[in-house]
Amino acid sequence: MKKIYSIAIALLACVAVSAQQYKELWIAGSAVPGGVQKLQTVSDNDFKYAGKLQAGELCVMTTKKTGKDTRFLMPVLPDANVANRGIGFKETADGKEAAWQVLVDDDHYRIHLTTDRHQLQGEIFQPWGELFIAGGATGTTWRKAEGHMLLMKQDIDNPYVWSWEGELKEHSDVEEPRSFKFMGQDRWSPKALHAYRQDADILTDQKARVGGPDTKWTISKEGRYRIVVDLFNETVKAEIIK
Repeated sequence: MKKIYSIAIALLACVAVSAQQYKELWIAGSAVPGGVQKLQTVSDNDFKYAGKLQAGELCVMTTKKTGKDTRFLMPVLPDANVANRGIGFKETADGKEAAWQVLVDDDHYRIHLTTDRHQLQGEIFQPWGELFIAGGATGTTWRKAEGHMLLMKQDIDNPYVWSWEGELKEHSDVEEPRSFKFMGQDRWSPKALHAYRQDADILTDQKARVGGPDTKWTISKEGRYRIVVDLFNETVKAEIIK
């Protein structure tokens, strides 16, 4: 009986660790402008940073200032570069062992932590050369959209920002007649910008993500829209202008 009880306790501990959530996360260190920056909370298990980093080291930690309750998200690989395609991390109380490396200065770093997967991804994000809007709400059918997507306009002062004005309405003869998404080319791959959840209302949901599941925005109202996309900060703002 004692053995069974011990196994049960161990299983509960594993579940607690795997389900652990962080209310806030911070990056700090010589690579971080000002010494410390708060990560944006996208969801319970999803945190992001978009901005400048300089050559040096940074730690991801659970408090703004280091204290007895601070925990660090330590890379599982030695000398891990913050610019990577996905490196696992584990929690530690020892900040000396928790550093991530930043090799070059740049104004356009993006860091993305998914804490339920215990993974950090990072990159120096480059502007896209094109951005299109496509889908049922635009009048372009999903099956025949390639080569006929609607081109957005790039901001002359900020190459990461794109805008579009046009009509969005339900097209009942099209699959997903009120939905749409954004593509980095006039075809379905490789670059895409998606809503964080399926059927997110474009008028109220400003969260966006590059890549991931094929979730789309939808319209709750028909009309002439103005949409502004910030690829670097992964935001979408929309308004009905007519």
